[in-house]
Amino acid sequence: MLFMCDIFYKYFVGGVMKKYNAFVEKLFWLMIIVNPFLDAATGIYKTFIEKEDASFSLSPSLIIRFLFLSLLVIYLFTTKNRKAIFTLIPIGIAAIASVGVEIVLNMDFSIMEDAMYIARFAYNIVMLFCWYWIFSVMGYKKKELLNKLNKLLCWTLIIIGINVIFGQITGTGHSTYADRFGYRGSMGYYFAGNDITAILMLVFPISIYAFVNSDKSSKKDRNLFLTASAMTVVTNSLIGTKTSFLALFATSAVVIVYGIIMLAKDKNSLYLKKFGVIILTAVIMTTVIIGLEFILSKSSFMETISESIKSTGNILRKEGIETALLSGRQVKLKEAFTQFKEAGPLAWIFGVGRGSQESIIEMDVLEVLCYYGIFGAFAMLWLYVALGFNLVKNFLKNFRFDTLMVMTAIVLCTGYMLIAGHILFSVTSGYYFTMMFAYADLLYSKDVQNLSERLPFPFKKLLNTRKVS
Repeated sequence: MLFMCDIFYKYFVGGVMKKYNAFVEKLFWLMIIVNPFLDAATGIYKTFIEKEDASFSLSPSLIIRFLFLSLLVIYLFTTKNRKAIFTLIPIGIAAIASVGVEIVLNMDFSIMEDAMYIARFAYNIVMLFCWYWIFSVMGYKKKELLNKLNKLLCWTLIIIGINVIFGQITGTGHSTYADRFGYRGSMGYYFAGNDITAILMLVFPISIYAFVNSDKSSKKDRNLFLTASAMTVVTNSLIGTKTSFLALFATSAVVIVYGIIMLAKDKNSLYLKKFGVIILTAVIMTTVIIGLEFILSKSSFMETISESIKSTGNILRKEGIETALLSGRQVKLKEAFTQFKEAGPLAWIFGVGRGSQESIIEMDVLEVLCYYGIFGAFAMLWLYVALGFNLVKNFLKNFRFDTLMVMTAIVLCTGYMLIAGHILFSVTSGYYFTMMFAYADLLYSKDVQNLSERLPFPFKKLLNTRKVS
């Protein structure tokens, strides 16, 4: 009887699991290109369908992402990914404990907000493990995998760019800001300008590296990379957030400084020449957009950018550098931290919960501390800290243009995460943030098949090192 059960499990259940894993791995690649469409769908849903007084927001795109999360969680179990499972368990405990604090301290809270917020965080942790695992089992060679990723990421930039630029030309897109200083910026049909800014911040350096690294043997790929990087210059300018300008100028400065060093050191002008081509292409795109706006008599491209720059100056002059930099987040931080501090030792350890807050702080690391306490901070952030440490260590040993661009992307996004949030708890930007760590380790890795082993884990004895595909 036991023999028959063993045969049944090995050939039937094992076969079903293999088919399921293969399905998820193919779906995983599809989701990379589908993501920007989902974000646009969220903007359309919130603008035209969702009621203004809705007490709880659950867009169709968020439902799709959580269904995808469910498939990935099952995938982690079917592939016996113990690193992921043992990393997620303390995060689950932190989430439950924070709800326990809300109950014990008799707080008014929304259990749905608690569940949705920790689910967003878990989504990105699951994605992180899946990036490493799926990259290692797909059978691609390193160069082939990098080229595939570069093309998919550049298509992402183009899709976002078309969305934003079309909204600008036709005058039908959303303004990035609508506050006491008026309407300014343009983010197409997207609803969350901060999330889209973070994606552009992360992927723009990769598109530059891909274009610079491209050669004449693949004209189609070279044109794709050029279009994506030039379009991102335009898109970032139109969105008009402080961080979109910062990302644009900081990335450009890094490329130019590296190009000058290479020109002085090796008389290699490739980097400066190719970056010049990107800027020239962006200028041509801008000229075409201005021409189309003139024909359609719609809002002005230059006016959209100048309004964004002027408003930042107005905020800085009237309300000070703190408000200009943090956009009022310091007020929400003060309120949340005061509640956290006054709630007592239990809350210090396990937090006051997300569901007890009317609004989020929009500063991810401080949100983790206030909402999930000291225990939650350790349980939820140790992996990112360890990845960051490994990233810096590997970068110092392997200083090249490709590693510099990935480092630029992650450092900019980490800074953004600290002062503006919208990364660790965002299923939009967090998706690409976690991808960048796997992308970086892919650059440093000699054997793609061992990529998943590069993910840090402190309790090695808990792991079964046998690889299951």
